[in-house]
Amino acid sequence: MRKGSYTFVRAHRRRWGLSQRELALLLNFADSSSVSRIERAKRVPTIETIIACCVIFELSMPELFPPMYDDVEETVLTAAKALYDELEEKTDKRSALKRSLLEDILARATGRNQSKQP
Repeated sequence: MRKGSYTFVRAHRRRWGLSQRELALLLNFADSSSVSRIERAKRVPTIETIIACCVIFELSMPELFPPMYDDVEETVLTAAKALYDELEEKTDKRSALKRSLLEDILARATGRNQSKQP
């Protein structure tokens, strides 16, 4: 996963007037250095930290950590397309069910990508 910029955490922290120490307290960190490292993209946040930030700022993961979300989405879409291609020739019920899920995944991503375009 490429290192993305997590400046959205900093922007939202500052928007609400929180110091790094105060956000660290909300995130259950021992000190503010962990917040600083996340904001400067020197530390990848754990899933617990991501969820906590989303709860604190009432934002979704794609809104708060867009580069990370985009990287994960790209990885999933690549895998979904490969699995879909692998199942394409199979006609059993289970394979059809899996293909349906994969089609939904790919369609949702296509819809999001089209709505991002100017």
